[in-house]
Amino acid sequence: MPAEFDVFLSHTRREKQLVEEIGARLRGQGLRVWLDTWEQRPGFPWQEGLEEAVRKSRAVAVFVGEGGLGAWQESEMRAFIARSRREEVPVIPVLLPGCPDSPQLTFFLEAFTWVDLRQGLTEDGLARLVWGITGKKPEEIGIVAAAPSGHPALPHTLKATRARWSWGIGLSLLGVVLTLAAWLWPRSPASPLPPPKPALYSVRVQVLDPQGQPVRGSTVRTSAGNEPHLLPDGWWEIQVPAAKVPADGQVSLWAEHKEWRGNRMNLYLGEEPNPQVEIHLKAPETRLRGQVVDENNRALAGVRVTQQDGAPMEATTDAEGRFELTLSVPQGKRVGLRAEHSGSAPKDTFCYAGSDSCSIVLEKR
Repeated sequence: MPAEFDVFLSHTRREKQLVEEIGARLRGQGLRVWLDTWEQRPGFPWQEGLEEAVRKSRAVAVFVGEGGLGAWQESEMRAFIARSRREEVPVIPVLLPGCPDSPQLTFFLEAFTWVDLRQGLTEDGLARLVWGITGKKPEEIGIVAAAPSGHPALPHTLKATRARWSWGIGLSLLGVVLTLAAWLWPRSPASPLPPPKPALYSVRVQVLDPQGQPVRGSTVRTSAGNEPHLLPDGWWEIQVPAAKVPADGQVSLWAEHKEWRGNRMNLYLGEEPNPQVEIHLKAPETRLRGQVVDENNRALAGVRVTQQDGAPMEATTDAEGRFELTLSVPQGKRVGLRAEHSGSAPKDTFCYAGSDSCSIVLEKR
């Protein structure tokens, strides 16, 4: 499928205004930009629109602001990373003003080179973003930051770019020399004190289903700290005073849900006062036991019993006509079954997950 867009802009609602400004400047360079507020047609499912945009974009810019990555950004990013492995699609992390100096990026995103806009929409930063999207270095582009209406123009010439890069390289080399000098300089016997830890941690927890989508109706517990509090955006917040943090810094978190199996994770509380974590729920697992008999209430062995809805599961009755199925459905859910045996008419029936007394009667053909 030929690409219809040069770049897909992935962002959270909090960063929308700034991302729209960046998108306008990219459009000023003649780039075809996909942004949800510009391209999502009202009246149609927005999830399908996102999937189509991912397929039709040649690159993605993942914007990371003060709040880190959003849940839907994670899904969009994974889709582009999968394409990147097959088609060499650029995945460009873009750090926005307000992003912490040490952003909590995922393992996958850390593998890609950043574009740093934390100091504002600088000419060089936007030039690097265009380079990541188009594959053309700044000296090949010429003017890189044509301003949209209402914004001052950003003049950019090849000579000025090379001069800035020369200064940048020189300063980088100077930084390396100073770092080596500081390392080799004789040190005093006294070791520097470690940075102080926060007096209060504010831990944010998001609960995801086995497919990685945020869920409602979950509960969260913690081994230390105050009672978890559900925020309006669906995240849980746990405040942990430093006095309640164990000596090893490890805190255990649990997530539970009535439709999935719960899960647990350990979190190390160090220097970061506002850590964010995700807990993935596990697929449910229940048992369904029963017996198959004929019309004379005699046990039938060798009967094939299969689940009709959901993931296909099957079992075969033993000499006493008994069977057991392991199901990936919540306790008490109604499950459709089919029993088949040579010489008998197939029987469709319903039983409930977790039951130990599912009875099926087969009649002769």
